Parts: sequence; structure tokens; C-alpha cells
Amino acid sequence: MKIGLVGLPGSGKTTYFRMLSGQETDQHGRRSQVAVVEVPDPRTARIFELCQPKRMVQPEMTFVDLLALHSGDSSAGEELELVKVAGDADAFAIVVQCFGDLDSRGEPLNPKGDLETVLLEMSLTDLAIVERRLARLAKKRGDLGTHEQWEEKVLSRCRAILARGDRLLGESFTTEESKLLRGFSLLTMKPLLAVLNVAEDDLAGAGAGEARQFANGKDLGRIALCAELEEEIAQLPADEQTEFLADFGLEEPGRERFIRAAYDLLDVITFFTVNENEAHAWTISAGATAPEAAGKIHSDMQAGFVRAEVVPFTALDEYGSMAACREAGVMRVEGVEYVVQDGDILQIRFTR
Repeated sequence: MKIGLVGLPGSGKTTYFRMLSGQETDQHGRRSQVAVVEVPDPRTARIFELCQPKRMVQPEMTFVDLLALHSGDSSAGEELELVKVAGDADAFAIVVQCFGDLDSRGEPLNPKGDLETVLLEMSLTDLAIVERRLARLAKKRGDLGTHEQWEEKVLSRCRAILARGDRLLGESFTTEESKLLRGFSLLTMKPLLAVLNVAEDDLAGAGAGEARQFANGKDLGRIALCAELEEEIAQLPADEQTEFLADFGLEEPGRERFIRAAYDLLDVITFFTVNENEAHAWTISAGATAPEAAGKIHSDMQAGFVRAEVVPFTALDEYGSMAACREAGVMRVEGVEYVVQDGDILQIRFTR
């Protein structure tokens, strides 16, 4: 999964990037930065412990710290930068400053207004992309093929939506229309997570009430975190983090809370495979079938899918081995219509 971090200057988005990635960053903010991080799932470690394969493979998440957006003056180069670096992102996290009295411009703090601004800039970026394509089609006026006429109609509808400052996500598009639009890597087609960067003495985000209500009204995911505090916690040794978190009434570090919010936003689950070589955690969309999960592992497995032998993680944790699960009768055989559940351990049977 790939998450793009966006925000206005001073929002704290680069601090979040450092907290999430553990990487140092370009202090001058002159370029977007990318980090691939392992998403630790304790269930993978438990499967590794019980089954003792040679290695363990956890899921990965890619974070992109994008250039800060500037209200009303995004250049064509900045638009292309957004699309080039994060156009293939699965979602975007909009970081909003919710602490202090003034923003980085010295103006009164307005988290709701900042969130509106970022959403508008994303719509305008998409609008510029759509209008450029429509302009190219217009040059062929009178010489458009059937498919190009259809494309022009779809994009004209998108232009009207984006011109209102609205997002394309949530609009009703056919399968073919959605396939067309994916080719443009439009930002407003992606789910959005509002990240409320709150003060250390307001971890619940009480001061970000208007931004929270606005996010709810726009169907955005949301989470409140204090970027500076979370970065400080992330730099502590693991054995000191628990005590530090407890002092602030937090149950887990912000990195884990952020990742869980991203999983919820994207509606994904984790399934596992294990053999003598590796215990492997895989991420798929909730509602995926066993053949689709098999395709995540290898396309040949999906093409030749026969059945899946399924053991819930909780059963392996209880019985201690796959063999014991089989003997206890908790291993199930499922076919092509089986919907994979979070925590399933799958052994795919397929024909080559």
C-alpha cells in the first residue's frame, strides 16, 4: 500500500513522515521523499515462532512526503510532481495544523479552512489534468472516433464535478469509466484521511472540532495525533516507549494508530501463508475471495485455483501447529466462492 502525505506549509506533514518512516528528511523541503517501511503484525511473528520456517515476511507500506501545497498558486510543475510521485498512491493523508494560535503564515489558525484549501487544491490539480486532455481532444474536433467521443463525454462530466471543487470519489462511474479515469492518476479518486496535528495538551483533538465535523461531512477518515510528541516517542528504545505512552494516556505509538487508520480507510485485511521457507503476511481488500488471495501470491495460483485449506490464526495459536489443527478438525477446505477473513492462514491448492 502507498500513502501520500499532503498538507500546507507548517502543517507538520514532514514530521509525520519522519515518525512513520524513521528516516531523516530534506530539511529544505525541496523534493518529495519516499520510504518503504515494514508493518509489524504480531501474528506473523507468532506463526514464525510456532512453525519455524527460515524467514518471516511482514507487509510493507510506502509513505510519500509530498511537496507542501500552496493555496491558489500551484504551478503546472507542482501538479505534475504530485501525480508523478504519488499518482499511484492508494490513499492520501491530509495533515492539518491544529495547535497554536497562528499558522505558518502568521494568520489566525483555521484547521477547517486549511482542510478545505487542500481539498480544493487537489480538485484543481485534477481539473488541470482533465482540461489538458479535453483540449487535445478538441483539436481533433470533427475527427473523433467513437471511443474518443465517449472519453470526451466522461471527462466533460468530470470537469463539471471538479470545477465545483468536489471530489470524483463517490461519484457513480461504470466499470469502463473507472478504468479510463485510473489511467489519469487523478488525486480525488483516492480515499482521504484527515490527520489532525494536535497539541501535546490536546491529544483528543478537542480544539479541532470544526475540522473534525468538516471531515465527517466530506466522508474523510480522520485521526488526531501530535506529530512532535509521536516523533519523540518513536525515537525512544522500545522498552521505554510503553512507560512514556502511559504518561500521556496512550495505548500504542502513533505509527501503529496511523497504520490501522489507513487499513480501515482502505478496508483491507491480512491473510497469511506458511511453509518450510517462510511465514508471509499478505494484504488484500476486505471481501476478496480465495482465488483473488491466491492471485496476490502468484497469478498462476489464481488461474489454476482448485481449493484453499484454511486455518484461522486463533486456531493455530491455540493448537500450536498446522498438523495439530488438522487433527483437531479446525482446518477447513474452501472453494472458489470463499471470502477470505482477516487472520486466515491459507494453503492454496492449484493446477499448473
